[in-house]
Formats: sequence, structure tokens, C-alpha cells
Amino acid sequence: MAQKDMASARERRLRRSALRKGLSVRKVRRGQERGRYRIIAPQFEAPMSSHNRLHPYSFSLDEAEAYLGS
Repeated sequence: MAQKDMASARERRLRRSALRKGLSVRKVRRGQERGRYRIIAPQFEAPMSSHNRLHPYSFSLDEAEAYLGS
């Protein structure tokens, strides 16, 4: 597997993309959303809403990349 396709590399690219847009990315560590990501607007400390009905405030890695337009 190429390094650019590894989850850790994709996560770093996601974090850099979010920073360019003035957002931050946090990985959910507990609960049902464990392993998913929250995209946070720092000025409000509020998570952005996703289009996933089961997880309204968290994103999979693919969903987060699509949301940020990575």
C-alpha cells in the first residue's frame, strides 16, 4: 500500500486541509462514534453537522475528506 493511502497520512492531510479553512479536526475516542472525526469551528467550539443520520456530528475519514473538499 502506498504511503499516501494509509489512514495516518490521510488523517494528516485532513487536519491540514481543515486548518487552511480555519477549522480543526478531532478524533472521537469514546462512545458509539469512536474512531470517527469531528470537524470543529474553533471560534464557536461547535462541531459541524454531517449528513449521516446515525452520526449527526461526526464523520468517517471519507466523509470528512468529502466535506472539506480534500
